[in-house]
Amino acid sequence: MATLALTDAFVHVAGYDFTCDANDVMLSAEAEAQDVTTFCSAGWREHVMGLKSSALSMKGYWQSASSAAVDPQAFDSLGTANEVVTVGDVNTETEVAYMGQLGKFTYNHGGTIGQVYGFSLDCQGTDGVGVVRGQLAAKKQTVNSTGAFGSVVNLGDATGLYVYCTLHVFSAGTSITVKVQSDDNSGFTTPTDVATISGGAISAAGGYWMTRVAGTTDTYYRLNASAVTGSFSIAGAIGVQ
Repeated sequence: MATLALTDAFVHVAGYDFTCDANDVMLSAEAEAQDVTTFCSAGWREHVMGLKSSALSMKGYWQSASSAAVDPQAFDSLGTANEVVTVGDVNTETEVAYMGQLGKFTYNHGGTIGQVYGFSLDCQGTDGVGVVRGQLAAKKQTVNSTGAFGSVVNLGDATGLYVYCTLHVFSAGTSITVKVQSDDNSGFTTPTDVATISGGAISAAGGYWMTRVAGTTDTYYRLNASAVTGSFSIAGAIGVQ
Protein backbone atom coordinates (compact mmCIF):
# COMPACT_ATOMS: atom_id res chain seq x y z
CA MET A 1 0.00 0.00 0.00
CA ALA A 2 1.36 3.41 -0.95
CA THR A 3 1.45 6.46 1.30
CA LEU A 4 -2.10 7.67 1.85
CA ALA A 5 -4.17 10.38 3.46
CA LEU A 6 -6.35 8.86 6.16
CA THR A 7 -9.93 9.32 4.93
CA ASP A 8 -11.52 5.86 5.00
CA ALA A 9 -10.32 4.11 8.17
CA PHE A 10 -12.62 1.85 10.19
CA VAL A 11 -12.85 1.06 13.90
CA HIS A 12 -14.94 -1.88 15.12
CA VAL A 13 -15.06 -2.59 18.85
CA ALA A 14 -17.17 -5.52 20.07
CA GLY A 15 -20.68 -5.03 18.66
CA TYR A 16 -20.33 -1.35 17.83
CA ASP A 17 -18.95 0.47 14.80
CA PHE A 18 -17.09 3.62 15.91
CA THR A 19 -16.17 4.51 12.32
CA CYS A 20 -18.70 7.32 11.88
CA ASP A 21 -18.01 8.71 15.36
CA ALA A 22 -14.21 8.87 15.17
CA ASN A 23 -11.82 11.16 13.31
CA ASP A 24 -8.58 10.13 15.01
CA VAL A 25 -7.38 6.58 15.59
CA MET A 26 -4.03 5.07 16.56
CA LEU A 27 -3.17 1.41 17.09
CA SER A 28 0.17 0.64 18.70
CA ALA A 29 2.11 -2.58 19.20
CA GLU A 30 5.21 -2.33 21.36
CA ALA A 31 8.02 -4.63 22.41
CA GLU A 32 9.92 -3.36 25.45
CA ALA A 33 13.63 -2.81 24.87
CA GLN A 34 15.46 -4.10 27.97
CA ASP A 35 18.98 -2.78 28.45
CA VAL A 36 21.65 -5.50 28.76
CA THR A 37 24.69 -3.26 28.26
CA THR A 38 27.89 -4.46 29.94
CA PHE A 39 31.55 -3.52 30.05
CA CYS A 40 31.98 -5.78 27.01
CA SER A 41 29.53 -3.77 24.88
CA ALA A 42 32.32 -1.67 23.39
CA GLY A 43 30.67 1.59 24.37
CA TRP A 44 27.33 0.79 22.69
CA ARG A 45 24.07 0.03 24.44
CA GLU A 46 22.68 -3.46 23.87
CA HIS A 47 19.06 -4.48 24.21
CA VAL A 48 16.90 -7.59 24.25
CA MET A 49 13.14 -7.76 23.84
CA GLY A 50 11.04 -7.71 26.99
CA LEU A 51 7.26 -7.81 27.21
CA LYS A 52 4.99 -6.86 24.32
CA SER A 53 1.90 -4.68 24.63
CA SER A 54 -0.90 -3.38 22.43
CA ALA A 55 -3.08 -0.29 22.67
CA LEU A 56 -5.79 1.51 20.73
CA SER A 57 -6.73 5.15 21.11
CA MET A 58 -9.42 7.08 19.28
CA LYS A 59 -11.01 10.51 19.36
CA GLY A 60 -14.16 11.85 17.80
CA TYR A 61 -17.57 13.38 18.34
CA TRP A 62 -19.63 12.35 21.35
CA GLN A 63 -23.17 11.04 21.10
CA SER A 64 -25.53 9.36 23.53
CA ALA A 65 -28.56 7.10 23.14
CA SER A 66 -30.01 4.01 24.77
CA SER A 67 -27.33 1.66 23.39
CA ALA A 68 -26.09 2.31 19.84
CA ALA A 69 -23.97 5.40 20.55
CA VAL A 70 -20.54 6.37 21.85
CA ASP A 71 -21.47 7.04 25.48
CA PRO A 72 -23.17 3.77 26.44
CA GLN A 73 -20.74 1.73 24.36
CA ALA A 74 -17.69 3.30 26.01
CA PHE A 75 -18.99 3.72 29.55
CA ASP A 76 -21.02 0.56 30.18
CA SER A 77 -18.12 -1.78 29.35
CA LEU A 78 -15.34 0.33 30.90
CA GLY A 79 -12.72 -2.02 32.30
CA THR A 80 -14.11 -5.10 30.55
CA ALA A 81 -11.34 -7.38 29.26
CA ASN A 82 -11.05 -9.03 25.86
CA GLU A 83 -13.31 -6.76 23.83
CA VAL A 84 -12.84 -7.83 20.19
CA VAL A 85 -11.29 -5.04 18.09
CA THR A 86 -10.69 -4.78 14.34
CA VAL A 87 -9.21 -1.63 12.80
CA GLY A 88 -7.77 -0.70 9.43
CA ASP A 89 -6.55 2.23 7.36
CA VAL A 90 -8.80 1.49 4.36
CA ASN A 91 -12.34 0.17 4.68
CA THR A 92 -12.03 -2.09 1.64
CA GLU A 93 -12.18 -5.88 1.58
CA THR A 94 -8.77 -7.60 1.17
CA GLU A 95 -6.98 -4.55 2.59
CA VAL A 96 -4.94 -4.82 5.79
CA ALA A 97 -6.84 -5.22 9.04
CA TYR A 98 -5.45 -5.48 12.57
CA MET A 99 -7.20 -7.64 15.15
CA GLY A 100 -6.91 -7.94 18.89
CA GLN A 101 -8.66 -8.32 22.22
CA LEU A 102 -8.45 -5.20 24.34
CA GLY A 103 -10.15 -3.54 27.28
CA LYS A 104 -11.58 -0.02 27.46
CA PHE A 105 -9.69 1.65 30.32
CA THR A 106 -9.84 5.43 29.83
CA TYR A 107 -12.90 7.31 28.60
CA ASN A 108 -13.04 11.11 28.41
CA HIS A 109 -15.66 13.43 26.98
CA GLY A 110 -16.16 17.17 27.06
CA GLY A 111 -15.44 20.41 25.27
CA THR A 112 -15.59 24.17 25.47
CA ILE A 113 -18.36 26.61 24.69
CA GLY A 114 -19.08 26.95 21.01
CA GLN A 115 -17.20 23.77 20.05
CA VAL A 116 -18.49 20.33 19.13
CA TYR A 117 -18.58 18.05 22.17
CA GLY A 118 -15.87 15.41 21.82
CA PHE A 119 -14.68 12.14 23.31
CA SER A 120 -11.55 10.05 23.59
CA LEU A 121 -11.27 6.35 24.34
CA ASP A 122 -8.08 4.46 25.20
CA CYS A 123 -7.88 0.67 25.16
CA GLN A 124 -5.14 -1.73 26.26
CA GLY A 125 -4.45 -5.34 25.29
CA THR A 126 -5.87 -7.89 27.72
CA ASP A 127 -5.00 -11.31 26.27
CA GLY A 128 -1.87 -13.27 25.45
CA VAL A 129 -2.21 -12.98 21.68
CA GLY A 130 -1.61 -9.27 21.13
CA VAL A 131 -2.13 -7.84 17.65
CA VAL A 132 -2.80 -10.04 14.61
CA ARG A 133 -2.24 -8.58 11.16
CA GLY A 134 -4.64 -9.92 8.54
CA GLN A 135 -7.11 -8.71 5.95
CA LEU A 136 -10.64 -7.36 5.98
CA ALA A 137 -12.67 -10.31 4.71
CA ALA A 138 -16.09 -8.69 5.01
CA LYS A 139 -16.69 -4.97 5.43
CA LYS A 140 -19.83 -3.98 7.30
CA GLN A 141 -22.78 -5.45 5.42
CA THR A 142 -26.17 -7.12 5.77
CA VAL A 143 -26.24 -10.92 5.75
CA ASN A 144 -29.66 -12.56 5.52
CA SER A 145 -29.04 -15.65 3.42
CA THR A 146 -26.72 -18.63 3.53
CA GLY A 147 -23.51 -18.86 1.55
CA ALA A 148 -20.18 -17.07 1.32
CA PHE A 149 -20.15 -13.33 1.99
CA GLY A 150 -17.47 -10.69 1.74
CA SER A 151 -14.32 -11.41 -0.30
CA VAL A 152 -11.78 -14.20 -0.60
CA VAL A 153 -8.49 -13.20 1.03
CA ASN A 154 -5.06 -14.60 0.16
CA LEU A 155 -3.05 -14.96 3.39
CA GLY A 156 -0.23 -17.19 2.16
CA ASP A 157 0.97 -20.60 3.30
CA ALA A 158 -0.05 -21.07 6.95
CA THR A 159 2.01 -24.18 7.64
CA GLY A 160 3.36 -23.94 11.19
CA LEU A 161 1.21 -20.86 11.86
CA TYR A 162 -2.29 -20.23 13.20
CA VAL A 163 -5.48 -18.88 11.64
CA TYR A 164 -7.35 -16.12 13.49
CA CYS A 165 -10.68 -14.45 12.79
CA THR A 166 -12.79 -11.65 14.24
CA LEU A 167 -16.51 -11.24 13.65
CA HIS A 168 -18.45 -8.13 14.64
CA VAL A 169 -22.23 -8.41 14.82
CA PHE A 170 -23.64 -4.88 14.99
CA SER A 171 -27.29 -5.91 14.90
CA ALA A 172 -28.69 -9.41 15.18
CA GLY A 173 -31.64 -11.24 13.71
CA THR A 174 -32.65 -14.60 15.18
CA SER A 175 -29.52 -16.71 14.67
CA ILE A 176 -26.55 -17.13 12.33
CA THR A 177 -23.78 -19.69 12.05
CA VAL A 178 -20.57 -18.42 10.44
CA LYS A 179 -17.66 -20.59 9.38
CA VAL A 180 -14.17 -19.76 8.21
CA GLN A 181 -13.30 -21.80 5.14
CA SER A 182 -10.02 -22.34 3.29
CA ASP A 183 -8.97 -23.67 -0.11
CA ASP A 184 -5.91 -23.92 -2.33
CA ASN A 185 -7.56 -21.85 -5.08
CA SER A 186 -9.44 -18.55 -5.16
CA GLY A 187 -12.46 -20.17 -6.80
CA PHE A 188 -13.05 -22.37 -3.74
CA THR A 189 -13.75 -25.48 -5.75
CA THR A 190 -12.88 -27.69 -2.75
CA PRO A 191 -13.58 -25.62 0.39
CA THR A 192 -12.55 -26.89 3.81
CA ASP A 193 -14.21 -25.78 7.04
CA VAL A 194 -11.51 -24.31 9.26
CA ALA A 195 -13.66 -23.45 12.28
CA THR A 196 -17.11 -22.28 13.34
CA ILE A 197 -16.98 -18.87 14.99
CA SER A 198 -18.20 -18.98 18.59
CA GLY A 199 -18.63 -22.74 18.21
CA GLY A 200 -22.17 -22.56 16.87
CA ALA A 201 -25.13 -20.28 16.27
CA ILE A 202 -24.80 -16.59 17.16
CA SER A 203 -27.96 -14.78 18.27
CA ALA A 204 -26.71 -11.52 19.83
CA ALA A 205 -24.80 -8.43 18.80
CA GLY A 206 -21.19 -8.36 19.95
CA GLY A 207 -17.62 -9.11 19.01
CA TYR A 208 -16.59 -12.73 18.47
CA TRP A 209 -12.98 -13.96 18.55
CA MET A 210 -12.45 -17.31 16.86
CA THR A 211 -10.36 -19.76 18.85
CA ARG A 212 -7.24 -20.05 16.76
CA VAL A 213 -6.63 -23.21 14.73
CA ALA A 214 -3.48 -24.61 13.17
CA GLY A 215 -2.85 -23.47 9.63
CA THR A 216 -2.30 -25.64 6.54
CA THR A 217 -0.88 -25.18 3.06
CA ASP A 218 -4.17 -23.57 1.95
CA THR A 219 -3.66 -19.90 1.13
CA TYR A 220 -7.21 -18.66 0.47
CA TYR A 221 -9.83 -17.93 3.13
CA ARG A 222 -13.40 -16.68 3.28
CA LEU A 223 -16.40 -16.32 5.59
CA ASN A 224 -19.47 -18.48 5.00
CA ALA A 225 -22.90 -18.34 6.61
CA SER A 226 -23.95 -21.98 6.85
CA ALA A 227 -27.27 -21.09 8.49
CA VAL A 228 -29.12 -17.84 9.09
CA THR A 229 -32.56 -16.77 10.30
CA GLY A 230 -33.31 -13.07 10.15
CA SER A 231 -31.04 -10.22 9.09
CA PHE A 232 -27.59 -9.49 10.55
CA SER A 233 -25.25 -6.51 10.21
CA ILE A 234 -21.75 -8.01 10.17
CA ALA A 235 -18.08 -7.31 9.52
CA GLY A 236 -15.12 -9.67 9.83
CA ALA A 237 -11.40 -10.13 9.30
CA ILE A 238 -9.11 -13.14 8.96
CA GLY A 239 -5.39 -13.36 9.66
CA VAL A 240 -2.55 -15.88 9.72
CA GLN A 241 0.25 -15.51 12.24
